[in-house]
Amino acid sequence: MRGGPETTRQPQAMGDSQVIALCRHTLLAVVATGCLAFTLPAAHAWGPAGHRAVGAVADDLLDDGARSVVSQLLAHDLDKNEQPSHRQSLAEVSSWADEIRSTSANRPKWHFDDAPACGKIPAGKPWCEGGECASTKIEELRQVLGDTSRSERERNEALKWIVHLVGDLHQPMHTVTNTYLNEELDDDGNPTDRGGNDVHVALSGVKTRGARKLHGVWDTDFVAQAFHLGSSQVVPPAEVKKLVVRAKGLQDSATGGSPDAWVAESNALARTVAYDFDEFTCFEPINDIVVLNAAYVKRATQLVPKQIALGGARLARLINETLGKASH
Repeated sequence: MRGGPETTRQPQAMGDSQVIALCRHTLLAVVATGCLAFTLPAAHAWGPAGHRAVGAVADDLLDDGARSVVSQLLAHDLDKNEQPSHRQSLAEVSSWADEIRSTSANRPKWHFDDAPACGKIPAGKPWCEGGECASTKIEELRQVLGDTSRSERERNEALKWIVHLVGDLHQPMHTVTNTYLNEELDDDGNPTDRGGNDVHVALSGVKTRGARKLHGVWDTDFVAQAFHLGSSQVVPPAEVKKLVVRAKGLQDSATGGSPDAWVAESNALARTVAYDFDEFTCFEPINDIVVLNAAYVKRATQLVPKQIALGGARLARLINETLGKASH
């Protein structure tokens, strides 16, 4: 999976003078006004807090018929070790697809769509070789979920994958990669930035144990900042209620669409928000540490709740429509 363990490039604690040295090619602000004060572990694809919040929003928006089927499918849910999980909600099973990454059930390529960071998005999804990408798998798994002739285990795992992958596609860095020209490799030895995993960043005014990854700060740090989590891995119930209210206020046209459309939408956000810093250049690697200033952090943390609420609303609609058809 691309969102693997974080590297820990030094320095460990960045003062203003170190920020300036690292940021020699930019005019990014180094004043810590209004900045963050947290340290988070490595995580994967929204991290457990973000995925759980997407699932919690969807739990609230399920209709009675879908809720009943979901309850049935989760009644005998198993964890990654094939033991009863006792998990009974979409929120609780939302990170299962990350938890199994150390098992033979792991499907690392299912978690993202490597649409390009620059230029026109080509038709036919050439990055999705063999159907191994999130958008295609959601459509395939939806068919399994809605097929009452399939086993309970198959439908259960299809449901858990869908919950996770819909969340993934609403994290902008899961729908983009910057591919380098002329067979150039970055300092990590890769021909692309792997969805921002090869872009090492620091947040101005934030103490971290070495540099973070651009992908990782979108997975976890900005979620923590948006919901004031500190060291918690769970978005508080009061914040979930706000997300549900936001989701319920969305226009019907916003909660529909196909996974391919969601990829294009999130990819546009990756281009205009996540990669919106001076050091980014299309088709070229970034080998220096990028300092993300307070304005960037503010914009990112404002976007995160919108994406989680939207992902939860779309997830609920997909499940409602799929299981509604299956019940007839």
